[in-house]
Formats: sequence, C-alpha cells, structure tokens
Amino acid sequence: MAVPTLIELAEAGAHFGHHRSLTFPKAKEFVYMIKSNVALINLEQTQEAISAAQSMLAEYRAANKNILFVGTKRSVRNSLKEVAESIGASYITERWFGGTLTNFETILANIKKMNELEEFLSDDKSGKLTKKERLRHQNQLNRYHRFLGGLKTLKRMPDLIVLASATEDKIAIDEATQLHIPIIAITDTDMNPDRITCPIPANDDAPKAVDLILRSIVEAPTKKVTTKTEETVVVEEKPKKTVKKAKETVAKKTTAKKAAKVSKK
Repeated sequence: MAVPTLIELAEAGAHFGHHRSLTFPKAKEFVYMIKSNVALINLEQTQEAISAAQSMLAEYRAANKNILFVGTKRSVRNSLKEVAESIGASYITERWFGGTLTNFETILANIKKMNELEEFLSDDKSGKLTKKERLRHQNQLNRYHRFLGGLKTLKRMPDLIVLASATEDKIAIDEATQLHIPIIAITDTDMNPDRITCPIPANDDAPKAVDLILRSIVEAPTKKVTTKTEETVVVEEKPKKTVKKAKETVAKKTTAKKAAKVSKK
C-alpha cells in the first residue's frame, strides 16, 4: 500500500477534527477550514506526514531498532496488533502502565517472569502440580499475557514509539519525551503537535482512518521515478538558461566598452 489517496482518507473519515472550541492553537496549521463549528483537517498535509512516517519507520527497521506500537482504544486494538506483528514489532493494546519506560527494568523483570512461567507450564515438570495450583499459575500467566504479551520479545528500551492516538496515550508521550525517544503518532486537532516527533494530522476517533494510516506507514516509501518526458524537459531547459547567461555576459561587455570609450574622451 502506498500513501492513501485523498479520497481514501476522506471516505475513512480522517478529515473530521474536533469542535472549534476544542482545537489546540498549534493544531490550526493542519486545519483546512471550519464547517458547522467543526475543524476539518487538511488531508494533503496528512499525506505528507504519512510519507515522512514511512521513511522514518523504514530507516529504523533497516537499522534493526526496537519499535513499540501503542494503541489502547478498544476500536483500534486488533488493527494495531496485526500491523505490529506484520513487521515483528512489540505492542501494547490493553493498558499503558505508568513507568513502562521510566521504570523499564521492572517491566523487563515481569516479562522474564512471564516467559519463565509459560515455559514451566509447558514442561513435563508441571504435571506434578495439583489442579488448584495449575489453575492459579494459569490465571497468573493469562494476566501476564493480557498486559505484557505484546512485549514478549522486547529485550531493551524501545528506540521508536508509534501511537494510534496521541490524545489517548498521553502518559506514553510524557515518558518517551523524558527519555528523548522519538514518536510517530496520529494527532487530532485537540492535541499539541509539537509534542510529537512526526505528527500525522487525522481523526483518531475513526477506526477506519486509524487502520488505514497504520497499515500504510509500515509500507516501504515509494520512490519517485523520473519519466522520459521529464528528462526531455530538463535537457531542453539547459540551452535556454545558457543562452540567457550568454546574452547577459555580452551586454555587460558592451556596456563596459562604451564606458571605457567615454572615459578616454
């Protein structure tokens, strides 16, 4: 999937912002117009932001950096999980625990416990457990999977965070900013875009729009191909510029000669 067209974004409802009274002052640069007191987002800027996010994400993936996707809204959880798994990235869909980044050692310790418990229950040694003990361990594992399942393969601090909604997960933004971790996020008109490294102006309350944008940013950025027509135009323009410069040079020399004759007289 390349960058979505304006029609695709509009049909997904990506252009609907918030009421004009809820529009953040710095988000007005993304607003195309106000209609019926509702801010309408400039989808051309949304396309540009998606293209920038594609390039940024591709660069981090090429360098084997840790990427963390976050989307705790019920309406986008499944989409975000699918997108993250498609590129082998970690994800959080249930809840952002305070200290996930700032107290990262504790999170790593819990991930280790989860992996060890899963390994134990799948081993023959767990056969000696009573029914009650197995149920207790299984319930604990289920809880781990619910909140930390998407972080199972996370070994070190994320290098990049992708948010399905900047408004919904402000705590994640606070922690990432504190640790200078870059952020790609879908930012609605009620959010300060300056807090995001790569803001994507769009309606974060429209599941179709969020799904469309998330799926598009994980695609490799498209390369601009120069056509034969463009090459011909460039070749034709060069002589024109050369002729113009030559005429200017001749004019300057003529003026200089006339000035020299006048001074001799």
